[in-house]
Amino acid sequence: MVQKLERMIQREAISFIDLKYAGLLGNLHHITIPAHRFRSIVSDGVGIDGSSIPGYKGVKRCDMIVVPDLDYFFIEPFFDKKTISFLCRSLYSYDRSPFEKDPRSLAGRLEAYLKHKGYSAFFLPELEFYLFNSAQFGEEAGHSFFRVTSEEGLPDGDHPHHGFAIRKKGGYHAAPPFDRTANLRNELCRMLMNCGIEVKYHHHEVGRATQVEIELVFNGLQRTCDYVTLSKYIIRNQARAAGLAATFMPKPLFGEPGNGMHVHHYLLRDGRPFLFDRKNVSRLAKPGECYVAGMLEHAPALCALTNPSTNSYKRLIPGYEAPTYTDYAVGSRAAAIRIPEYVRDPKTQRIEYRICDAMANPYLALPAIVMAGLDGIRRKLTKVSKKRLPGNLLEALNELRKDHEFLLHGGILTEELLMQWIEVKTAEFEAVASRPTSQEYILYFGS
Repeated sequence: MVQKLERMIQREAISFIDLKYAGLLGNLHHITIPAHRFRSIVSDGVGIDGSSIPGYKGVKRCDMIVVPDLDYFFIEPFFDKKTISFLCRSLYSYDRSPFEKDPRSLAGRLEAYLKHKGYSAFFLPELEFYLFNSAQFGEEAGHSFFRVTSEEGLPDGDHPHHGFAIRKKGGYHAAPPFDRTANLRNELCRMLMNCGIEVKYHHHEVGRATQVEIELVFNGLQRTCDYVTLSKYIIRNQARAAGLAATFMPKPLFGEPGNGMHVHHYLLRDGRPFLFDRKNVSRLAKPGECYVAGMLEHAPALCALTNPSTNSYKRLIPGYEAPTYTDYAVGSRAAAIRIPEYVRDPKTQRIEYRICDAMANPYLALPAIVMAGLDGIRRKLTKVSKKRLPGNLLEALNELRKDHEFLLHGGILTEELLMQWIEVKTAEFEAVASRPTSQEYILYFGS
């Protein structure tokens, strides 16, 4: 494989190798190396400072290395010099053993665990995001602000809507001239597919301020996580090149629909579907009922991983097709878990987990969802009490602190990783909670 790639690098006149890796929080990092050093990169890896990656390591013995995954690569679409990009795994530098907090290694461990148990898992994510014409925000001791504009529904003097504004909550599948970004989405999909990321379709979403969606196709666990991470990277960069600002924030605008990352998902056992039975009103067979019950039982704790921002809980409110309780239903987009009614082929019947948003690190969130379902099968759960989802990030983190044993089966996630996650995310919650907001001024300044 190395020799084949070396020949390709020479044939395509590749100048640089870009190594990309996701940190614990899901943020993408990269380091770029001249292409003639490719063989040494493969054999030795590249050293990084683990203490500079949030949630990874302290400053003592913080040396680590990243090594490229040679099974997946693409020509980098945003660099001036021709560059080939690889996703990487993080290893301990002293013995090259896998770093247990490396997200890609974690997803790989779960896939190996599932294979050992006779299972395979497949995912189809929906990526919802806003495309703003401008986005400004900042903070100092005496001021705090954000201002975003969209020529589709939030015009200003620089970006008028010229009479074709989308009405509030009226953007679903809007056609041009109301939909201003169809050509950009075509280009985004072309770029994704050039990078090996297959696309099911794209369309305008409900939000009037240029809320859009790109839906991918079913893939295995680790590859889905890779594609979500890289899709966000490509969407942000190409939007910027087009003079727009893309955001996956779950609720960037008050009173407008939020951005979810609905995850369609099915599980096979020995290569065959076993979760579904179309004769049942619920469309679920007994194992499927247990699997869904496991996800619902642990949904409040899962929120700390699937909805890990303070902004996430501004989306999980009534009135916006976002779930607020641990429930499931056939065909309902208000439920936490939806069983799509339109799917007829038993091989593609799936569960849609509607709680997630794209602030999640997919390498943590998707394995956690599967492990919650497997816990339901293991414990033969069928019915769980309907519970309100957490109202804020701190509530979700407290739920995870109380309920995480199901995530430790098979050594996929570790107690240390989860406690580190809780520590980092608690600090985020406190940073937001300690700051005054404009609404507090409105309510309390003159009281």
